[in-house]
Amino acid sequence: MVNQVMHHPFQCIASLEQGDGHFLLAACGAELLVYSIAGRVIASKWCSGTADSIAETSNGHANGSEERPAKKQKTENKKTLPASRIISIRVSPDQSHVVVVTEDKVVHVLDVSGVGDLTELSQRAMPKRPCAVRILPDSTNILIGDKFGDVYSLPLIVSESKDQPAQAEAQEVERTAEPALFKPSATPLTVHTKRNLRALESQKKQKIVTPRKEPLAFEHKLLLGHVSMLTDMAHATRDVDGKTRRYILTADRDEHIRVSRGPPQSHVIEGYCLAHTDFVSKICLIPGSDLLVSGGGNDWLGVWDWPRCELLAKVDLRKAISHLSSNVDEKIAVSGMWTVPVAAQTDRWALCVACEKLPALVFIDCSALGDGSPTDTAVTVFKTGEAPVLDVNYYGANAGCTLLALDDRRSDGCRVRAVQVNGTVDDGETGSKLTISEVDTLGEPLMQLSASTGTVEDNTALDSFLYTTANLRKRGGWDDENEA
Repeated sequence: MVNQVMHHPFQCIASLEQGDGHFLLAACGAELLVYSIAGRVIASKWCSGTADSIAETSNGHANGSEERPAKKQKTENKKTLPASRIISIRVSPDQSHVVVVTEDKVVHVLDVSGVGDLTELSQRAMPKRPCAVRILPDSTNILIGDKFGDVYSLPLIVSESKDQPAQAEAQEVERTAEPALFKPSATPLTVHTKRNLRALESQKKQKIVTPRKEPLAFEHKLLLGHVSMLTDMAHATRDVDGKTRRYILTADRDEHIRVSRGPPQSHVIEGYCLAHTDFVSKICLIPGSDLLVSGGGNDWLGVWDWPRCELLAKVDLRKAISHLSSNVDEKIAVSGMWTVPVAAQTDRWALCVACEKLPALVFIDCSALGDGSPTDTAVTVFKTGEAPVLDVNYYGANAGCTLLALDDRRSDGCRVRAVQVNGTVDDGETGSKLTISEVDTLGEPLMQLSASTGTVEDNTALDSFLYTTANLRKRGGWDDENEA
């Protein structure tokens, strides 16, 4: 019996518009594909393991440095490491740059040409693994939230003139700092037995060096921090007293949603949105309103008036998907939330909600969220066969074409599908309603893309990479089920 070839799914997707050209960015493992939708060809490819020398330069360790020859050896060793898988893709609002984050905690900034060619501009290694990335509306700065709970601000384009003082300072600190020797916390006054005294004397004689935390050798600002694991982040603007004020909204594993002011006042906390009793994994701002939707380990989605930190409604998510699962006690883990446009209707949006390992996508009419819990007609469940949804994006606001990245590993499967969200207006009797239809014109090119590079050798390892949301639950994640 011949083993069937399994395809690696596209774990992240994004759309890009350059003039009249529409491109789909699809991450397959460590490789990023730029697919021209009109031309039906892969315009270019980029792999995270092809420019390691730039990472050393961007972090202040130049390859040609004569002062630090030891770093040369580190660079050479780094080139032998395998490419790191992509965990996030963000396109700048001006559609000219792409920010890619990889598993090795490196933030890559790529320049995009008019024909879809990618040129890597910089690499910056973060101290902890980034879990949330946002590019500010002016396309000048990146907000990076990491799993340690910190949020940093980095310039999108690295300025060598500004980074040189930071690099020089970091190198000077590293050169002059004395290694910290290990000092036992116990003393002869607190240790009484002969055996423990001998162990204490042995520890004193050992010259154990405490690892020293080196400063980041590139321009950055630490904006705020959580005492818990940060899970998601959003950036919002709002007019207050005739002035535009920026805000940073963050969620963490300990059921908190924090509303902070944007830089330079990010240390000011405006309030907390508190109602969840389990982890909050995703938050999503509704365009054109002050509404925020949150989801995580609870059976419901929270609809918030975020400036007032007030819970307006709860959307029963379990009720919406109850017909999809035979196990009514199976716990929910919201793995993604996105807003996509409703076709042919200006400023009307739909909220997409994906639950981990669930082969369906929940669509909610955003116009029904502000008046309390949406009616059953405003909630539509779109089944995706047997393939769970990994990521969602859209292109062409008027056409309202929504792209779904699916975990379809079959050799003849479709890893990306295109649908259109259509909506009817509330007539006072039936309420607003959403319908989802396939986009036939994109069927062939997306099937062509699905047949491109990327195969799977270890399904278990791939599952542990793709499905991590349920593990935020303090008890009963996927890892606990596998151990059982």
